[in-house]
Amino acid sequence: MRTFAALALACAMGVSPARAERPFTVEDLLSLEDLGRVAFSPDERWLVLERQGPFKDAPNFDHEFLHPQTVMRLLVMDLKSGGPARLLLGADPRAGDAFGAFSPDGSRVLVFRLKDHQRELGVVTLATGAVRWSGLTVEPEVWTATARWRNDREVIVIDKPPQVASMLLGAGWQTQARLSAAWADHGRGLYTGVVLGSGRYRDLTPAPPALDLVAFDVESGAVRPLAKGAFADMLLSPNGATAAMIEDAGLVQIDAKVPRALGGQPPRWRRLSLVDLATGKKTAPCPRCDLLHHAWAWSSDSKTLVAGARDEERYGAPFGYWRFSLEGAAEWLAPDLVIDEPTRDLQVRALGQVAWVGGRPVALARPRSGIRADWWRLGGAPANLTADLDKPLGRAVAVAPDGLLVRTVADVFRVTGKGKPTLVASPRARLSPGQVLVGTEPSTVFEADGARSRRLGANGASLPAVAVDPALDILALAPRSGAVVASSKDLHGVTRVSLLRSGSAPTPVTAINQPLDNIAFAQAIPVAHTGLHGEALTSWLYLPRGHKPTNDRALVIVPYPGARYDAAPVIYKPGSLNFETSVQLMVARGYAVLAPSLPMAMDEVPAPRLAEAMLLAVDAARRQQAGLSAAKLAIWGNSYGGYGALLAGSQSTRFKALIASAPITDLVAMHDTQRLNTLAIPEIALNVGGFNSYTEAGQGRMGAKPQDAPGRYIANSPRYQVEKISAPVLMFFGDLDFGIFPAQSMFTALFREGKDAQLVVYRGEQHVPINPENVRDLYRRAFAFLEDAFGGPETVAGAPPSAP
Repeated sequence: MRTFAALALACAMGVSPARAERPFTVEDLLSLEDLGRVAFSPDERWLVLERQGPFKDAPNFDHEFLHPQTVMRLLVMDLKSGGPARLLLGADPRAGDAFGAFSPDGSRVLVFRLKDHQRELGVVTLATGAVRWSGLTVEPEVWTATARWRNDREVIVIDKPPQVASMLLGAGWQTQARLSAAWADHGRGLYTGVVLGSGRYRDLTPAPPALDLVAFDVESGAVRPLAKGAFADMLLSPNGATAAMIEDAGLVQIDAKVPRALGGQPPRWRRLSLVDLATGKKTAPCPRCDLLHHAWAWSSDSKTLVAGARDEERYGAPFGYWRFSLEGAAEWLAPDLVIDEPTRDLQVRALGQVAWVGGRPVALARPRSGIRADWWRLGGAPANLTADLDKPLGRAVAVAPDGLLVRTVADVFRVTGKGKPTLVASPRARLSPGQVLVGTEPSTVFEADGARSRRLGANGASLPAVAVDPALDILALAPRSGAVVASSKDLHGVTRVSLLRSGSAPTPVTAINQPLDNIAFAQAIPVAHTGLHGEALTSWLYLPRGHKPTNDRALVIVPYPGARYDAAPVIYKPGSLNFETSVQLMVARGYAVLAPSLPMAMDEVPAPRLAEAMLLAVDAARRQQAGLSAAKLAIWGNSYGGYGALLAGSQSTRFKALIASAPITDLVAMHDTQRLNTLAIPEIALNVGGFNSYTEAGQGRMGAKPQDAPGRYIANSPRYQVEKISAPVLMFFGDLDFGIFPAQSMFTALFREGKDAQLVVYRGEQHVPINPENVRDLYRRAFAFLEDAFGGPETVAGAPPSAP
């Protein structure tokens, strides 16, 4: 049945099985396309999709990780009249387009055009295609909300002009522009100082910029000023009368007495302001309260806001839940409950959520003296709503005024606060809300459980949905009709997007990466083996076309310490954007590649036996697959993987070449590092606590400050192991990246020891290179380096000629 469904979708898209004819190349990598956000309008008449064009076709390459938005185009489908997807906006080769929130009635949508470092907000009337541009510049909604509909006519916007310091819109180009201007001022004899402060001098650090909160009339084009502040996030009340705003305030001073720096702590305190959207009046219900992002909710009558907050400027103080009223009152709800701080994204981070259910706030919290987080009803005596269940797994998967959907290890339950939670789905059910705009909560999810598909609502609804092959990815869900947008990626990396509706054949929406259809890609081969602690692991082997058991083929290990791959890594699949360690390019060059599982506990330091862990996977792969060389082994890693490459290379002479892009080389230096943008835009870029927590309590796993555990830092830093490195080393770095100065120190240490080493620094790049010429150069140098180490290129059918 699944095979038939996939075949039916392929036929609907007008495709046929393709024959692989040639290897993957760097130009193919640079030409890859991708998908962005996909969403139905609230009335479910319109479908809008972001399609990222060929990566190398961007008008400029100075936006760092915002770069995909420079090659974005918007497609729209009219689901009422039918017809194919069409461009929503007229294409501008110098601009990229994205979309935001739909108007409440679904007739309009916010759009954003990124051009010449400005990201202008516009509004498109979907029935006519007419667009009204605002002249306002809006920060991308990667982490927080910046533009939201007050009603069908007015949009509330945080206006951020291009010259204002920005970690997103200004990433890359702003650092270069400001430093260049400062150097020019120095040449003219002007003041060029930057002052950073700590302790009682904290206020010497430049303050975050004040921004304008405005209302944009989409019919007249008028912009109405509302308030000023260092606004970072917003949440509009249901009646559109009030905006709850988070503002950045003073620097957070780390407490030296805290044994391990805390992850997830922002560099600045976050204050709450309530702005009357009719008059612009701004009030601060709790001037000292520090707010937690994405843990707030308005009551349905728009009179009360409940948010995760704390009322003391003390580093590491726990968050609780507070009630704020329009009149300016602030009340701490349930002081004996705190927001849990589990390990998330390799750091300890506060994880809270609040919703209104049955007219009362319910929140994810734990007792001060407890270790388990549950869902509690607040207001009056707190009541634990999930005490009888297995531990809830984080945030609710769907939220409605009369219920939540909460997932546990065992099952999915609906929690209403009235009676016991109700079992609604099994643990094997795949739940997907589609892509949700930041700051919003889904009320309905798509459930796929074997052959059954349905819409599962937090309000208790359980309705049929279109049947979807489990192999497809759900991109968007229409809660009322049950239609979905799904994508499928074939073995060549060609991705096809289709609209699926009950009673209808799949409707093609778009397809990306079709030029990959005649390319031979390597598929992941599972390699079962045992880990350092006797655990059963799976690593993944990739072989070039024409590999023979009689070969003596070089093997490249692509590690990421701490990673466990129970399934093949998505980032190495055909059609995946991976500029720094493209497994498919390595295979096309003739190398076998191994992605090893290297699990580590958070309290386990990385260095001991890291090479041994990699070699356990290597030896298992060689036992399973004949033709892999015992002598020609290389390691090629990026970031923490580059760290693993250098560290493992100091522990074994079996590795004959080490390639590390953006590696962490010195954990002592990493503990205190800052990026170059700290000197260019200190008002927003100073973040002394981030890398403290990374090394002490996060991925670095040191568990203490450098001065308290110097031996541990040294033993786990490649910089101090250079004498033990026997293989030649090639390192790549961007000069806007963190860790650039420690990388120079690593090279200097290798030079001092007479080691064979190269350090390549790309100007203007950050953690991952995006400039096409730099990417081309990286692979030219890396493959020439490997050929030099192994005495010539590996053989593969149809491979391009060797690099000079």
